[in-house]
Formats: sequence, C-alpha cells, structure tokens
Amino acid sequence: VSTGNLLAILSRHYQDLSCIKFTDDSSHFVSGAKDNLALVWNLSSVVQLDSTHTPEPRHVFSRHSLPITDIHCGLMGAQARVATASLDQTVKVWEISSGEMLLSILFDVGILSVTFDPCEYFLFCGGSDGNIFQTSLCSMGLSRDKTFQSDSDGSQVFKGHRNLVTCLSVSMDGTILLSGSNDETVRMWDIQSKQCIWTINHRGPVTNAAIIPAPANMFVSDSHPAVPLARFSRHLNPSEQGEVTGTGSLCLRLGANTQEPEATYLEKADELYSLMCAVTDKSVFGDGENTKVRVSELEEEVRTLKKINKDLYEFSTQLLTKPN
Repeated sequence: VSTGNLLAILSRHYQDLSCIKFTDDSSHFVSGAKDNLALVWNLSSVVQLDSTHTPEPRHVFSRHSLPITDIHCGLMGAQARVATASLDQTVKVWEISSGEMLLSILFDVGILSVTFDPCEYFLFCGGSDGNIFQTSLCSMGLSRDKTFQSDSDGSQVFKGHRNLVTCLSVSMDGTILLSGSNDETVRMWDIQSKQCIWTINHRGPVTNAAIIPAPANMFVSDSHPAVPLARFSRHLNPSEQGEVTGTGSLCLRLGANTQEPEATYLEKADELYSLMCAVTDKSVFGDGENTKVRVSELEEEVRTLKKINKDLYEFSTQLLTKPN
C-alpha cells in the first residue's frame, strides 16, 4: 500500500470471487468464490521473492455445494476459527490450523452473510428471506451437523428486513448488531432483546456495513493523511510496463522460502544446556591461571571427605559387631 506496487496475482479459483477476509494478525487470508470453494492462504508464502514459485493455498474448504457468499474470521490469528456462508443453506465453521470442519448448521433459506460476536459465543447469519438467525456455539452437542431451530437454547431470529441481508457486524462490547439489506435499509439491533433500535434508509441496496472505532481525527476539518497513498500498479513489474514508481521508495517483501530453517526444540535445548554448562564451569573454576589452583583445592577437599567417610564407616562397623 505504501508504494502501490503489485506483489502477487493469484489464479486459483475457477469462478468469480465473492469475498476475501484477513485473520486478525494478518498472517492468513481466506478467499471464497462462486466455485463453492474457500481457500486459506498464508500471506508470507504469497508475497515472496521467488517469482518462479506458484503459491498454493494452505487449506481448501470444499464441503459447500453452492457458491460461497460470505466469510468471517475469528480471533487468535493462525489458531482462529472461520465461518463460511453459502447459498446451499448452510453455514460451516472451520479451524485454520488443521483445516477441519468443526460445525455445519443447516437453515431453511440461503445464507448471504455471517459473523461472530467478539467472544465467539454466538453466530449470526443473514438469510435471503430478510431474517437474521442467531445460534449459540456453546450449547452444541457432539454432532458436527445441526439444523437451526429457533426454540433451542441461544437460537433466535431477528425479524425486520424485507429482503436478503447482505452484511452483518457486531459491536466490540457484543450488545449491538448492525445489518444491511437489499431493502435499502441499515438496521441496528439490541442483541439481548432482539429489537430494532435504529433504522437508516438508503437510496439503493446496501452492499456492506461495519462497526469500527472512530479515528481520532475524524471530526477535524483540516486533517490530512500522514502518509499519502500511491497509485496502485496494474502489473507485477512496473518498470517493464512503463509505470513510474516514486523515487526513494523501498518495498519490503517477505521471503518465506529464503529464510533459514528454524531449529527444532531439541536442538534449542542442547544449545541451552551447553551454554549453561559453559557458564557454570566458568563461575566455578574461573579462567586463566586460577583454574589449576581451584582444581587442586577441590581435589584436596574430595580426599578429606573420603577419609571422613572411611572413618565413619569403620566406627559404625566396630559398633555393630561389638560383642555384648
């Protein structure tokens, strides 16, 4: 973003992309498309120095039978859970670290949007009929397949939109739900009471809405960005295509394949042990000419202890074998 240079082009999906979401630590991102696939990408393997190497996704989620409409990444970075919504009337929860499906919830309608609350206790799903479904993630049984039922624990329905719900967002304290719809309205809901507390009318279908912290200089009239954004390049190599980049700019790219392999835990333990031994030897014996003097002192002390031990043994033997 600082230079506008194009770092990589990924051509892995077979049909149009519908959504892309980063994890909270930006180590991975997940892409969903109309080919029913959701792909998990490692950012360091995508943005790398070796242009001849074709990046491959870390995981391929292929359990949906119809196009994927929305993706939401939870917290904890590479250990996060990911929710995918699809027109096949299911929402599936996955684990990024293992690539396994943790949960699949079947609804009566196609799902257009999905999100977690900040604590990931609840899952909110926007349906094509205008309803928003809330499902508890803490009251699940051992089965990974579940059918949504509004009368079960933690499963409720927000009713108010007249058309498909395109986007959802939950406030940081987990009390407010924001939803946008093709009925040209944005609604704010109180999650506890399931009541709509605010409605904003638009002049067309709402495609995206999110709750974010307000920037500090949002209401300052004369504020300007500290770093101006450069024009985004359309080619991987701007110099070959005649595009001019800013002078003095520096582009940092993560080279995952060029880094030295990290030492194993056993190798680290051996190195730490040898370091501890070296420090102990130096602290006990000293270094230089004092080493020989210290060794002779310790040898003399060992001989004295051996003599004491021998005398004690002989005394104990005589005492035990002494006739009455």
